[in-house]
Amino acid sequence: MSRSLHVGLVGVVLGMITAPLDGMMLGPALPVIEGDLGGLEQFSWVVTAYLVAMAAATPIWGKLGDLYGRKWTYLSAIILFLLGSGLSGAAQDMTQLIAFRAVQGLGGGGLMVGALALIAELVPPRQSGRLMGVFGAMMPVAFIAGPLLGGLFADHLSWRWAFYVNIPVGVAAVLLIAAAVPAGLRRMEARIDVPGVLLLTAALIALSLLASWAGSRYAWVSTPIVALAVVSLAALAAFVAVERRAAEPVVPLRLYGNRNFALAQILRLLAGAGMMVFATFLPQYMQLVKEASRPRAAC
Repeated sequence: MSRSLHVGLVGVVLGMITAPLDGMMLGPALPVIEGDLGGLEQFSWVVTAYLVAMAAATPIWGKLGDLYGRKWTYLSAIILFLLGSGLSGAAQDMTQLIAFRAVQGLGGGGLMVGALALIAELVPPRQSGRLMGVFGAMMPVAFIAGPLLGGLFADHLSWRWAFYVNIPVGVAAVLLIAAAVPAGLRRMEARIDVPGVLLLTAALIALSLLASWAGSRYAWVSTPIVALAVVSLAALAAFVAVERRAAEPVVPLRLYGNRNFALAQILRLLAGAGMMVFATFLPQYMQLVKEASRPRAAC
């Protein structure tokens, strides 16, 4: 690989690492955010809005990369993520923060898929494994440094810097990719499975509301909770039916016929859920229940 391509791939890594770094920084700052903006009953949606938007947007970014080129699609995802980061840092109440986190999630959905697609397009298969090893080494760095930086910002600067810090990293990634990564000439005929995306999003939102409201805002057997359960099940059933007939489904269900693939997805789900629980709620438990050192609400 040429030196310029190495520089561009550094930008790809920087762009990809902003999402996990942001998620890890947010956990220690959440109690301070709640104390500053209020809205304790809504604070879980600061995380949930991001994850739902990211899950819905990820397959769309993949299709856009096929249609319009992976370099510019990836740059667009980074820019949208940075826009959401800046707006989240400037939020004045919890509702604004949740909405801006959803914008951030829409961009975040294209970071991982865009980075991997660019690597597959630019790097020969013989060398891609070594580059994947670099990515694998960077992720633990984000997981370790994120909570430390989040607590540091909340204690000595402001919780808003947990979002603002993404901007210089993302801008550096954009400049490196724009300057050093070739645009690529390959385009593919592709169609976005709009019904599948909408049904998947509806199911995710309904399940998230059910998990958030059941037993707290509403009783488990109340009308709103039962309605959410019905909507989520109906949306999931319709999603499976649509994906079976779609020419280019969001989730190719045939892949789950492979035992190894299905097992890998189950393990990934469990690992991701565990990581998000510990990254989001463990800092709050330590600060609010165990009365560990709590960052000051600097603004």
